[in-house]
Amino acid sequence: MIKPAGNDPGSVFSAVVIVLFMLVIHSSSGGCSTASAAPVPERNEYTNIILVSLDILRPDHLGTYGYPKETSPNIDRLAKQSVLFENAIAHSYLTPVAHMSVITGQYPRNHAMVSFEVNKDQVSQRTLPAILKLYGYQTAAVVSSPEFFMRYDTASGKVVSPKDVFSQAFDYYGRTVPDATGSVRVNPVAALDWLKANSDKKFFLWIETGMLHPPYSQTVPAPYKTQFDPSDYTPFYEQFPIRPGKKVTDNGVPTEVLFHLYRGNYYLDFQPIHKLTDKDVAFINARYDAGVYYTDTFIGELLNTLDKLKLSGKTLVVFHSIHGESLGEHGYFFHHDVFDTEVKTALMLRFPDNSQAGKRISRQVQGIDILPTILDYLQIPINHESQGASLMPLVTGDEAGFKGSDYAFIDRLPWWEYVLGGWHLEHQSERAAQYTPLEMTKMKDYKITLDNTILGGRYPQGCIAVRTNKWKLILREKNSLLENISWWNFISGNKFPVEPLELYDLSLDPLEQRNAAKDHPKVVEALKARLLEWDATNPRNKLKVNSSKSSGVIPYP
Repeated sequence: MIKPAGNDPGSVFSAVVIVLFMLVIHSSSGGCSTASAAPVPERNEYTNIILVSLDILRPDHLGTYGYPKETSPNIDRLAKQSVLFENAIAHSYLTPVAHMSVITGQYPRNHAMVSFEVNKDQVSQRTLPAILKLYGYQTAAVVSSPEFFMRYDTASGKVVSPKDVFSQAFDYYGRTVPDATGSVRVNPVAALDWLKANSDKKFFLWIETGMLHPPYSQTVPAPYKTQFDPSDYTPFYEQFPIRPGKKVTDNGVPTEVLFHLYRGNYYLDFQPIHKLTDKDVAFINARYDAGVYYTDTFIGELLNTLDKLKLSGKTLVVFHSIHGESLGEHGYFFHHDVFDTEVKTALMLRFPDNSQAGKRISRQVQGIDILPTILDYLQIPINHESQGASLMPLVTGDEAGFKGSDYAFIDRLPWWEYVLGGWHLEHQSERAAQYTPLEMTKMKDYKITLDNTILGGRYPQGCIAVRTNKWKLILREKNSLLENISWWNFISGNKFPVEPLELYDLSLDPLEQRNAAKDHPKVVEALKARLLEWDATNPRNKLKVNSSKSSGVIPYP
């Protein structure tokens, strides 16, 4: 077992003497006990760790997960060198919420990073970089998603920043700089420079990229941007600008357009003005895929850099997506629910000795399992606060030794409508350009409706899911409330019903298109009992809404 790093020369000398003494004792025994002694596991305490986190990456848009388009040659190369998990599940659709589960090994309602406006005092759990720092690791991060460094200036003068939460325990916490489009969602190439300057150290490096995030392909350069576009096609939204005379530039599929799409229609002024065609949907997917491809070029640079620096044989690479993205399968684009399109993730482990390379594991695993896996591999005691389990037994073929759950639990936390209300409605001076004058006149009433649903400064109950390899059960206990505050009901001028309970057979219906609850009442009963038991044993007392009203914010670039 590795002990925390210390600076006492005397303790080091004592340790050396003890080791030499034990070697003398062992050699004097003549080796007669060798045959019966248990094998000593290889120590990995000098292994570097690189955690590569891709925001909104869907595994089914990668070649190694079966995608027919050539979007990911370098990630596919990494997969051949790694252990790949075919069913990895995130615990939330929202980037900071899902990622905090990865670096704490805890469900969102336990680690308390439940929205963007969270103070560092609210999140007290020890994170992966904090643990590794205790064991002598140099810790560094390079991130390109503003979710990890935005700031809120509150009316009281207090600054609330996700950066304050995520940057703790890092010796270096770097961010990308805006490109020509003004976005910071670019490939984090500064991470390669950090590697070159620190290759002689034992390090933990977190590399995060938000390149894929809407506006899809905004920062992807030509000719990569258009390589998957359908032929002879003009984007439909160029014919229907939200503001008359607006100049349309090819800076990706605009977020404002995505927020006006629902169930195959493009809505403006609460009316459907365009029915999406197959080419429209193909175009949006093509621009998402362009982001995947260009992100993949960075992964290739990273792998090549590790080889050139002779670090590949000294480094455990953990590659994962923070969460996924809905690309029209449920009537909308973006991410704000608990369907597999949004919570099923890629996960690969490349070990320094290439052991188990090419192995694929179909058993369901979870985001909370990543931290204990890394610690187990390094022979560092697993944090007792972790709710996940090490994946190393699955990696080595010891299925019986895997202590993880067969059930993955997912929170729709926070409700996306509150995220929308906090950013796109509260900061109207920055976001008004995304809505028509008629829509803006009704925004105030919509915001009041949202505020009235937050009682006692806490998020309302409901919108939880449990998943196995075969089944997904979604429970929306406040479905009538959801109907009242639904963004899609607001923007369309309609009232689409919200199902209180949904069951999907993932083996037959992987995109969750048909609610099979009525066909399988016993499955519903068993999964619902399991879900409610989890809900009751993971209390909601940390799910507080920040009481300070924001007066300014660095918005989504």
